[in-house]
Amino acid sequence: MRFLFKLLFPLIVLLLVTLSLLVLQERKEFDIQPLVHIDPLPYTKQLIVEKKYVEAENYLNYFMDYDYVNRHPESKELLLLIKNKRSDYAYKADKFFEGIITGGSDEEIGKATAIASDFLVIGDIRDLSIEGTHYLNDEKVDKVILALSSLGLAATASTIYTLGATAPIKTSISVLKYGKKINKIPTWLNNKLIEQAKIVKDTKSLKELQKLLDPINKLYKKVGLTQTLNLLKQSRNINELTNIVEFSSRFGKKSTMLLHHTHYKALSYAKQMPNVSNKTFLYASTYGEKGLKGLKRMGENKFMKRLGFQSNLIKTTYKGNFNPIINWLLKKIPSSILYIIAFLGLFYFIRIFLFHAKNILTD
Repeated sequence: MRFLFKLLFPLIVLLLVTLSLLVLQERKEFDIQPLVHIDPLPYTKQLIVEKKYVEAENYLNYFMDYDYVNRHPESKELLLLIKNKRSDYAYKADKFFEGIITGGSDEEIGKATAIASDFLVIGDIRDLSIEGTHYLNDEKVDKVILALSSLGLAATASTIYTLGATAPIKTSISVLKYGKKINKIPTWLNNKLIEQAKIVKDTKSLKELQKLLDPINKLYKKVGLTQTLNLLKQSRNINELTNIVEFSSRFGKKSTMLLHHTHYKALSYAKQMPNVSNKTFLYASTYGEKGLKGLKRMGENKFMKRLGFQSNLIKTTYKGNFNPIINWLLKKIPSSILYIIAFLGLFYFIRIFLFHAKNILTD
C-alpha cells in the first residue's frame, strides 16, 4: 500500500500542477469569476413605481428567455402585475385620449392615435396652432416641433402630388414628432431637423430631407415605433444611426434592451463578432458588458463551455473529461491557491530531480 502511494503520489502532484497551470493560463486569457448574471427585478420594480409599464415589460421580457430569471417566482408575479395593469380598460382609455390630445403616449393604443392624427395633417395643424399660441403669449416656442410640423405639411402636399411616392417621409416625420414629445430625439437630430426645415422652405425640395430620414424609416419598418425611438435616442450622429440600423437588422426587437444593459458596448462587440450566433451573443449579454468581453476573448465554443451552458445549437470542439474539473476550478478556486499548488508541485519535482542527480554523482 505504501509502495503504491509512493508510486502514485508524483502522478497526483503532476496532475494538480497541470490543472493549476491550465486554469491560470485560462484566467490570463479571461477570468470568468467576476461574471454575474444581471438581475432584472430591481430595475423592473423601479420602472413599475415610476408607472413606466411598457418599458418595465420590455425589460423583464428580455431576460425571461433564460432559466435563472424564468424560474424565479417573483419574475412571473411582476410580469403578471404589469400585464394586468396594461390590459385595464380605464388605463387603455386614458392612453387612447392621451395620444389624440398630447400627440404622445408610451402605449400602443396612444401611439396609434398620435401617429394617425399627425399623418392625417390634423396633428401638424394642431401643433402649429399650439406653438403659434406660445409665440403670441411670449412663451417658449419648441422650434423642433415647429420644424417637424412645417415639414409634415410639405411632405403631405408632396405625397398627394407624387401619388404617395413620398409617403415614407411623412411617416418618418410623424414618428419623429411623436418621439420629440416623449423626449426621445437626440440633440444632434433636433439641430438637423431645424436645418432641414429651412432648406425645404428655400429649395421647395425634400431630397436632402429624404437622405436624413431614410435610416429612420428603415429602422421603423424593422423594429416598430417604440424600439425605433429608443434606439434613436442613443445615437450621437448620422453615422452611428446607420450603424444602429445594421445592428437592429441582426437583433431585431431585442436591440434596444441589448444596448441598454451593456451600456451601448454591444454595438461595437457585434461588429467585432459578426460570425457569433445571435443566441450566444444574447446569452453573453445577460452578464452585461463583461459577458461580451469574455465572449470576444475566449471565442463562442470555449465561452459557452466554460459557463457550463448546454445547447444543441453550439458546436463544441472540446472533448475529454477535464472540462468539468477545469470549469469548477475556474469558478471556485482563487488564483492565489492555484499559484501555491503550482509552486509547491514544481518545488517537489525539483527536489526529486536534485536528489536523484546527487545520487548519480555519488555513485
